[in-house]
Amino acid sequence: MVRTFEVRVADDSDRQALMGFHRSLYQGHRDEVVAEEDRPLIEYRDYERILSDDLQAILKDPSAHVLVAESEGVALGYITGRVTVEPRRVLPRRGVVEDWYVAPERRGVGVGASLLHELEARFAAAGCEVIESATWSSNEGARRAHDALGFREIRVMYRKRI
Repeated sequence: MVRTFEVRVADDSDRQALMGFHRSLYQGHRDEVVAEEDRPLIEYRDYERILSDDLQAILKDPSAHVLVAESEGVALGYITGRVTVEPRRVLPRRGVVEDWYVAPERRGVGVGASLLHELEARFAAAGCEVIESATWSSNEGARRAHDALGFREIRVMYRKRI
């Protein structure tokens, strides 16, 4: 298959597209994969402000990696991540995928995998030996993508309202 898109470092001109993806990931997509009765367990107040602040912080953080996939000037998806260091671990430098989203009409053609591979290369260049990512437990598409890209499920988080 011929790759008809490129992966590059996001810049300030991508802010509007990134905000759209960020909103889609944390609101629209979340609502598709998280049961309505579970949403209060993860919901924020003033979500629009949270999303805007979060994206601004990521874009301003020199240690963050923000990549965008695009085709003919149209953004197709994005991925963000940071390197974390925990000196007490056997493998102390971890690359942590924070956000990973591809527009629904562009899924299944390698955009997400290309974004991840580029981020993984950057993590490796920063001395990371481990990459970690998380998704909603009911997000079967993301779980399949992680499995296909060599991830192993290590931990499951539970939440209960009291």
